[in-house]
Amino acid sequence: MHTVFKYAVFLAGCVAAYFEPIRALLALVLALFVVDFITGILKSRKVYGRWTLHSKRLRWSFVKMFVYMAVMGLTFYVCEAMGLSDATSLATVKIEVWGLVYIEGLSIVENLQTLWPDDKFLQFLHYLLSVEFLKWIPALSRFFKEKE
Repeated sequence: MHTVFKYAVFLAGCVAAYFEPIRALLALVLALFVVDFITGILKSRKVYGRWTLHSKRLRWSFVKMFVYMAVMGLTFYVCEAMGLSDATSLATVKIEVWGLVYIEGLSIVENLQTLWPDDKFLQFLHYLLSVEFLKWIPALSRFFKEKE
């Protein structure tokens, strides 16, 4: 067991050293993930009346976080393998991170809306994020129009 722990610490150190240039971005995504997880637990508590985890989305949240980190790592690795500059690699990963910030932020607002359904600020924030923000992305708004 002691050897497994040493290898896990070694592997964690290697991953931390590899992702040092995007440490702040990873910390932001991790913080939003934790807040989303906590609000998801509170939402599950309010909806089901007990602390058991009934939500499939809540159960899969750690897999989701692993996928987030793997995609960012793969993007960073591919950019380095292609010989792109560090600035270009970071810019590419930053685009992904801002997408994840949007997804996690919207999920947090939806969880909070379940906890406080009559809160006008949360209703406005949800409308702003889910409707008005998407109007600024032309391809996405065309996609939703085609789907309807």
